[in-house]
Amino acid sequence: MRRPLTAVLLQVWQLPQNLVGLVFGWFLKGKQRHCNLPGIPDDIRVVSAANMYGGISLGNFVYCRAPIYDRMARHEYGHCRQSRLLGPFYLLVIGLPSLLWALWWHPGRSVGYYSFYTERWADRLGGVQGRHRS
Repeated sequence: MRRPLTAVLLQVWQLPQNLVGLVFGWFLKGKQRHCNLPGIPDDIRVVSAANMYGGISLGNFVYCRAPIYDRMARHEYGHCRQSRLLGPFYLLVIGLPSLLWALWWHPGRSVGYYSFYTERWADRLGGVQGRHRS
């Protein structure tokens, strides 16, 4: 458990992506389920939603397709750690490039999805072991 002052400062540091994450959750209202996953701190809200294609991390919010696989959860937790490191710069340095990469990439591409810097770094920070299929 974090000290109260540290928790408040961390929320302020990540305010832009936490607000976007909160709004994103409103769009999934009624179609989501909160999950507790081993190895992911309790202050990270992990939500599974049947209508999601993949996953997205916004501050302390992780939204993943259901069912949530361990590798996906760890990868998205890696993005949460990027958010904590970069604070208000996360959306420009990681969020936007990652979103554009996800929109551009498809399984037929010659380069793997997780080879992109945002995804490779998230895997490393989240402790993802082994190789991804794509």
